[in-house]
Amino acid sequence: MRNAPGGSVQAGRPRAVERNVGRRITIAGGVLVLPEVAYYGVPVILDVPGLGFVNVPEDEYARLYEGLSSSDPEQIDAAMASLRAIKAAEDLEIEAAQRRPALSSDGTDLEGDLSEPISFDRPSNFRARGGRPRGLY
Repeated sequence: MRNAPGGSVQAGRPRAVERNVGRRITIAGGVLVLPEVAYYGVPVILDVPGLGFVNVPEDEYARLYEGLSSSDPEQIDAAMASLRAIKAAEDLEIEAAQRRPALSSDGTDLEGDLSEPISFDRPSNFRARGGRPRGLY
């Protein structure tokens, strides 16, 4: 939370966190850079070869770090399966948000009606009346 200029309190955007590199491992035909395990209150974003960017919650990352850093192939495979599951859940959440209709403040569907309001207060044919359209100035 932070104070806005008007004195109101607004939710602040999470700050970017720089994490030191803990390890680099070769996996899935690429290099995965593993930041050190540290707790800043924001997820760890990993660029996983073959998967892309994955947002990993900090508490989950500590467990995955151990598995990915292991010399045991089974632990590495289990950690990669967890990363795939996290990525799949992210993708499903994004798809659901994209399919959800946008609603106005009164709950009506904004995507269903694309018409614009029309005003019939004055005639649109100014030249027929012999006048000229009134401008802003």
